[in-house]
Amino acid sequence: MSSFAERAQREKEQYNKGINRRVYDNVLGHAKYYYRRRREEILREQLQYANGRRILEIGSQCWLPWIEDFNIHPDALECINISEKELEKGINSATTSRVTPHFSLMDANDLQFEDNSFDLVFGDAILHHLDFLRALDEIKRVLRPHGKMIFTEPLDNNPVGKVVRALTPHARTDDEQPLRWKEMAEIKKRFETTFYYEQLLSVPVGVMSRLVFPSPDNLLMKLTYRVDLFIDSNIPPLRSMYRYVIIVGVDKRAADYA
Repeated sequence: MSSFAERAQREKEQYNKGINRRVYDNVLGHAKYYYRRRREEILREQLQYANGRRILEIGSQCWLPWIEDFNIHPDALECINISEKELEKGINSATTSRVTPHFSLMDANDLQFEDNSFDLVFGDAILHHLDFLRALDEIKRVLRPHGKMIFTEPLDNNPVGKVVRALTPHARTDDEQPLRWKEMAEIKKRFETTFYYEQLLSVPVGVMSRLVFPSPDNLLMKLTYRVDLFIDSNIPPLRSMYRYVIIVGVDKRAADYA
């Protein structure tokens, strides 16, 4: 069995057993609070592109908040997952939805779709679970020349984020690897990209805030969020230290078909 297939099998088995993220999400709950509205605004704007188009979710969960809840009307929606348990969650959530996805058990490292099949490929915190370069090439292969990718992914360099990850091993699979600068560079090679960074000082301050304030909606976190936005806009070298990123990429072939 090839290395990427072995990794995919391990991911499948661990997700079928279940991942416990409760402690991890609680510890970092304050850090991401003020980013939620910003993230929703960015995703809602970017996902307008999906209206009337053929789209693919790698994963089977985020189509509900991203497509259904944002009132996006795709022409067709395919959702894949390598885990039967995770795929079943997606199928169950679609029983009363307006959107009617088609669900398939599939490895994202080896997409079973023809070249140029989709206008948009998207997912929430999924790329870092995959054989990254292989999955990225598969995404590019199935995208049409004007196609777009939208993913949210964790980054690896935030010091406090790394400590929290180390202390909560049951919140992740053995093989997952948050993105580093070299993975970001590989995305840039293949796509015209826009990156929206989340959570720098909000991570250490958020951990402290949780010990002091019952709610993340407090002045300390609000000020820290604004400082994070200022640093992102004015000190680009520090972007590598943020904890999360929204990735928007447009296939570089688009210019040739304009």
